[in-house]
Amino acid sequence: MVCALAFALTALLSRHAEEVCVRLGLIDHPDARKQHGSGTPLLGGLALLAIILPLAILAVWLGWRGPGLSSMFLLTVTTALITIVGMIDDRRSLAPRHRVVLGLLLFGGLAAFDNSFLVSELHFPMFGVAAGRMPLWLAIGFTSICCVGLTNAVNMADGKNGLVAGLAIGWLILIGSRASPSDAPFIAVMLSGLVALLVMNLRGLLFLGDGGAYGLAAAIGLLAIRTYNSSQYDISRGMTAEEILLLFAIPVIDSFRLTFSRMYRGRSPMSADLNHLHHHLNFRFGWPTGLYIYLLAALLPAAILLFVTR
Repeated sequence: MVCALAFALTALLSRHAEEVCVRLGLIDHPDARKQHGSGTPLLGGLALLAIILPLAILAVWLGWRGPGLSSMFLLTVTTALITIVGMIDDRRSLAPRHRVVLGLLLFGGLAAFDNSFLVSELHFPMFGVAAGRMPLWLAIGFTSICCVGLTNAVNMADGKNGLVAGLAIGWLILIGSRASPSDAPFIAVMLSGLVALLVMNLRGLLFLGDGGAYGLAAAIGLLAIRTYNSSQYDISRGMTAEEILLLFAIPVIDSFRLTFSRMYRGRSPMSADLNHLHHHLNFRFGWPTGLYIYLLAALLPAAILLFVTR
């Protein structure tokens, strides 16, 4: 019922995206780099804040059986705050250093407060490698840097219709296959709202914006950490470090490539260009063929590792 409500309300908001986003100043206008034909609503962050996240935590609360409800509430609040940072950036272009510092503070604070979102040990069972427990300060720093890196990588990947929404749906399905059953309602509601956003995004009627990209990446990254940590309690579930690395490899590697490429040319690593992987796929194969290639490359290896080789 809550999933159906999330889909219906997100679809309804999407149909009125332009009039709502005009009032909020969340319109993306075309320029020399942005090739869409007219101003497009940046609805992703608003949909997360107003509909998807509240209904997701409601679904968790309604179906909760056991301890840990506060952890999911903290995940929701942190995701909402990261989404707000992205929406502010959508409106008035925050300096990159401000976005990074805010992200480090939010993710670091959550990791310090709730160890289900803290990466304190690294285990690579496929390679028989296990690092010892990190000191708390190092674990908090490592966790927050990884989360900020993922949010920036996902935001950099958000340059073509359907890409980040499609990635997010795939990631949530794969994480959900290994997550604790108590997290399933949250993931199911997220998926329901995302499907509605994806349909409208593919039609070019709305963009996720920085708010949507940051919020989705934050929620998914925190769910991945929580699922990774759950393996110490239930070895039949959870995800290994190899699986998580492979899950996020494509956008993260592309963000590193772009950063070093820009710095090598004497440009800011946060400057815009047409050198992203999705740009190259679009130039070579067109869109949506490039979308299918990107999603297969990003999701299929992790799916094989999760379902075939484990």
